[in-house]
Amino acid sequence: MKQEHSGALLVIMSAACYGFMAIFVKFAYAGQANLATVLSGRFVLASLLLWLLVLVRRQAAGISPGELGSLFLLSLVGYGISSTLFFASLLFIPASLASMILFIHPVMVSLYELAVYRYPLSLKKVSALALSTAGLIFVLGNVGSGVNMRGVFLALGAALAYTVYLLYGKKVVGRHSPVVVTAYVLSFAAVGFTACGLASGGINPGLPAATWLWILAVAVISTCLGILFLFAGLKRLEAGRASIISTLEVVVTVCFSALLLGESMTVLQAAGGAMILAGIIILRIEPGREQMPG
Repeated sequence: MKQEHSGALLVIMSAACYGFMAIFVKFAYAGQANLATVLSGRFVLASLLLWLLVLVRRQAAGISPGELGSLFLLSLVGYGISSTLFFASLLFIPASLASMILFIHPVMVSLYELAVYRYPLSLKKVSALALSTAGLIFVLGNVGSGVNMRGVFLALGAALAYTVYLLYGKKVVGRHSPVVVTAYVLSFAAVGFTACGLASGGINPGLPAATWLWILAVAVISTCLGILFLFAGLKRLEAGRASIISTLEVVVTVCFSALLLGESMTVLQAAGGAMILAGIIILRIEPGREQMPG
């Protein structure tokens, strides 16, 4: 198998892992888990597994105090705020809708770059932004009276927080191994969510074993494996192409939430989701776009 083909396959596997996360969380909620327990369980288990990998590989893990501070802020924004808002949105709206809303973050990144860095406003970018914006209007304009708008706003907040995470992460991630950096970021999230959960009395360790399996799936499949497959794919495939392939994440969520959760969407919502994806793909057809773990 050619290197770029194996790289593409790894990125597809990463997208699939991430795409199942919202579905696993929905199953955990159905098994009596609450938000605090799912968040704490995800990050404690995932950080332990990544540190075990760092230990097995005997990778250098030393980071300066200043860099630790930057990674703490990265964790606070990317995993603290974004994950909390996204997981909370799943309490109120379907996984497919939450995923489509979260996936407008590339559009937000491009808008920021246009406003701050004065990047040239090419016809391609105008078309992509217009297409994605129209798609979002289709999605949100047809959510219907049965959809809790609190969940919609939470998902929008998650997309905004993830945008900040991506922009800040480009400045923070540098000469260290991405696995080591991610292990630190996940560890900060684990400590923070566990401390808050214990202080508020929100963590419930007495969940059924089946529910803990869903939380374990979030940690192992949709966090660790998703990150590792992505990094492995980026070693074999140019970042811009990997970024385009990663849009399969939302397709996986939409398709399998319909199959496994019985969720459905209107024709206009499906059309809007397709428009968002098309706009994102157009935006990402650029060499060298960086990819951060989700």
